[in-house]
Amino acid sequence: MNPYKIGDVVRFEPDERAIGWSWASFDTARLHPGETGLVTRIGENGFLYLDDERGGFHWECFRST
Repeated sequence: MNPYKIGDVVRFEPDERAIGWSWASFDTARLHPGETGLVTRIGENGFLYLDDERGGFHWECFRST
C-alpha cells in the first residue's frame, strides 16, 4: 500500500532492477535517481508525480526525506 500522500517530500531512489528497465525514461520523466521533490499527484497504481509533473514512477522507487 502506498505510504505517501500529496504534500510529502520524497527522494527518487529506484533499485538496480528499476534503473535497468527505466534508464531511458529518466530524461523524459525529468527525474533522475537522487533527486527530491514534493508529491503533487498520485496516479493509478501508486505512481508518484513530483513538483511540476516530474516522475510517473511507482511509489516503491521513492524514500521519505
